[in-house]
Amino acid sequence: MEFDIPAGKLADALDRFGEQSGLQVAYDQATVEGKRVVRVTGPMPTAEALNHLLANSGLSWKYVNSKTVILNAPATDTASTRPVPPPESPHAATASKKHGDVVVLNDITVVESLPPTATQPSNFALGFSKPLLETPRSVSSIRSDQMTSQGIATIEDILRVVPGTFTTTRYDLQGGINVRSVASDVYFRGMKRLTMQGHARTDLNAMDSIEIVEGPPSPIYGMGNMGGYTNLMPKSARALSGAYLTDLKGSGAVTIGSYQKTQFEAGVGAPYSIGGRQGGYYIFALLEDSGDFVEQVRVRQKLLQASSSLNNFVGPFRMETGMQYQNSVTSGSYMNRVTQSLINGGRYVQGMPLAQLDSNGDGRIGFLEMQQNSPVKGTITPGNQPLLQNYPWPTDATGKPYQVGRFPVIAGIPQTMMDYLNAHPEADPTGLLRAQGVGGPLPTSGQLPIGFVLDPRTTGYTRVDWHRNGAFERMQDADLWLCYFDLVDDADPNFTMKNQIFLDNLGQTKDSYLPYGEFLDMHAIEDKFIVTRRLPAELLPAWLRVNAIGSLDYRLTRAAILSSGDDFDYRQDVMGANSGTLVPNTSFWNWVTNPSYDTGAPATINRKSAYDQFGVGGMLDVDVLQNTNLLLGGRWDGSTVDSVNYQRFNQSTGTLGNAGGTIPEDRANGHDSGTSWSISLSQRLPYGVRPYMTLAHSSNVLEDINNIVSVPIVRAPGGYIGGSKLKEAGIKASLFGGNLFVSSAVYQQTRADISPPSDPTGSAYRTSSLARGWETQFKWVPLSRFDISGYALFQSSKYLQNSQEVVELNARQLGFKDVVDPASGRVIYPAEAFLYGGRTQMNIPAALLAQFAKRTGDPEKQFGLNLSYSFASGFGIHAGSNFLSSAFLDRTQTTVLPRSIVVNAGVSWDADRWHFKLNGYNLNNELYFRARSTDASDNMATVLPGRRIDFSAKVDF
Repeated sequence: MEFDIPAGKLADALDRFGEQSGLQVAYDQATVEGKRVVRVTGPMPTAEALNHLLANSGLSWKYVNSKTVILNAPATDTASTRPVPPPESPHAATASKKHGDVVVLNDITVVESLPPTATQPSNFALGFSKPLLETPRSVSSIRSDQMTSQGIATIEDILRVVPGTFTTTRYDLQGGINVRSVASDVYFRGMKRLTMQGHARTDLNAMDSIEIVEGPPSPIYGMGNMGGYTNLMPKSARALSGAYLTDLKGSGAVTIGSYQKTQFEAGVGAPYSIGGRQGGYYIFALLEDSGDFVEQVRVRQKLLQASSSLNNFVGPFRMETGMQYQNSVTSGSYMNRVTQSLINGGRYVQGMPLAQLDSNGDGRIGFLEMQQNSPVKGTITPGNQPLLQNYPWPTDATGKPYQVGRFPVIAGIPQTMMDYLNAHPEADPTGLLRAQGVGGPLPTSGQLPIGFVLDPRTTGYTRVDWHRNGAFERMQDADLWLCYFDLVDDADPNFTMKNQIFLDNLGQTKDSYLPYGEFLDMHAIEDKFIVTRRLPAELLPAWLRVNAIGSLDYRLTRAAILSSGDDFDYRQDVMGANSGTLVPNTSFWNWVTNPSYDTGAPATINRKSAYDQFGVGGMLDVDVLQNTNLLLGGRWDGSTVDSVNYQRFNQSTGTLGNAGGTIPEDRANGHDSGTSWSISLSQRLPYGVRPYMTLAHSSNVLEDINNIVSVPIVRAPGGYIGGSKLKEAGIKASLFGGNLFVSSAVYQQTRADISPPSDPTGSAYRTSSLARGWETQFKWVPLSRFDISGYALFQSSKYLQNSQEVVELNARQLGFKDVVDPASGRVIYPAEAFLYGGRTQMNIPAALLAQFAKRTGDPEKQFGLNLSYSFASGFGIHAGSNFLSSAFLDRTQTTVLPRSIVVNAGVSWDADRWHFKLNGYNLNNELYFRARSTDASDNMATVLPGRRIDFSAKVDF
């Protein structure tokens, strides 16, 4: 359709729009008062013309029927401060006044489909409020209704609807979100949070909507990760609409389901007035006490959100303030002793450790007990420990390293095992193990400690029960709280100001039997000021429109960690007689429960860092000749850091109180800076098609998973601020009158600050990798009550530098041999049993590094499809399915996780104030897996839940 709407008052422009489009636009006069628009001309879809008119006005529109749309006055609008009467019924609206020939509606309930996806504005992706069709980046938005209908409640669930969000786990805890194979930054109402990966569960039940942007952040947001960033909008944000209610409104819900799922949630909001200023508040609370697919794990959560909004708090500024507190108590889990045989056929190698390490009878193994009862040969070193041994990579006679899977097989049993069995012949009643003679591959130290081998009396093969826990982290208790205070002036859409103050805090205690124990304390405070300014049309030629945005912010991050021990995940036999409970010979003390050197385990890590960031950035949104858009921006960030490793116990020496018994304090401080920029070009073509290209570079602080910048990274030659870059080209289209939205893109993203031959910042959380891929997604609404969405992703990634890679193999891969009964041919002692009592590690030879550059764990092909239909009676149905291709579990590519097809479906019924929902997940009971967050080991994997059903009931009041 051809439009020609001159610049001027928004009310006049809407009248002209109605005349040219044939649509009635319903609105309250107060919501458009004082607002102006720029000129809109040229051929374009009707929805696109309306989006141009409402750009930066703070207003949104909803589709009612083929003749009528209505405007909403969301919280960002301060022009109207009068309470609006509610509708007389859920399917009617109350008329309040007329503007021209249009009936103006105060409160609207949408009775048909939602607006087409292409017209939905993205207020977060790049800083400007732009429809998804016009945003030159891959962006996915998950609305509140979509989260509710499809049961999107955990990080794992996002994969069902958003491509590239396959999230590996850290001991089965999904806190952060992976985007394009790397961990993404998480924002809360547009402000960056602390790292959430593996510290606590992120509960999406408390969120109203989610927006996921792929690639580095906009220059106005600050430094960030290359994979992407996610913005979470909490349910408490509904306080912004409280000012438009007449009285208290709220809801309560209960959810029960499989694995003892029990969850309660409630929310309430209302208007208030202070000194003639209109405001609103909203409070949301969630309580959960549930089981888990893994028998030993429980999930307990308490969450409270509260927020308030008050118009004209200071002059024209609106106040938005609130808080969130969450207590998350759970425990981590992995299936241990993973082999290809276990993955393919469920055959588990069982057996408890042979030597008793808990010699004092206090129920757990202490540091000294490990040293005394599983002694090492020679000097204790980081690679020569009672339950951790370095192995050399075997080579042939010419010095050429063998390929993984072709290591020489060496018959026999370790010398320490032979000595033990000779002293305890009852442990080898048939004598078959001693008959093998001394042999087997030797670690670098020359001797395998006795703590590694399993007891022949309990060792063999058995069928696995996937519900058993393979890694006994007893308890992970995390307290998270945040608060914010914003001042917003957006009465004039052509000139807005916003100042945001944000505090984020996390305190965590982990008590593990593995024996890792941890106390983590993280804090961040940030103040960000953003101003937008649309250049007046009278100052520009008719063919040019320019919108500008600038930001100034300061952020301070402090983090400290105190921990001890290691993770001896394979020591526990989860299928043995004591699989439901731990036994003393597989339980360890850590510094949290017993920091004593004599009987427990002193802290071995004690570090902290504090770094700040001061940045200034800006962007321009330029329209040329209506059809061409140029989006460009830049940013500079400066930072100072102070990092310290405090004096602590030196477990490498195994002594205390002498010259080598403690590690001295080590401190480093410094200054670094970085620049970020982005440039995007898009072109509007006929038939609602819009191709685009984006180039971006983003600086990022090379912190670890605990938001700590370590001393070695502070001292790294290239500094502690790295960089990443993105190349992306795509095409978006709004077809069939806006009912079909399609987005497709190819991309390449990489760390840009790596200098060969090695990466001194390899321990940083920002992965040194390069990823390439193609993704496409669509949303189609062929009927007003029926929608279909789907996506496809093809992706591969590799490490840029892997010069110091350490991997972990099992005993069979290292060259140990099965012990077989010659009479029956039955395996009586599997090869893997020689090492499951401890852990091994080995360095990949330089000659083989190129073969192991591939990043593993993520399926390289991912597909998703979802359908939903709602009936006029209030009944609704939805169904969806995901396909994930096979993936290697570990860096050496020796274990393959199979491909999977998972089917989900559900039904809902809305009857006046009551809402009922029944969701089924993995209805085909597919057995599928995820790799851990590091790909150095092939001995552990997360088993995803089987078939489960959830039922929820909600009532509004």
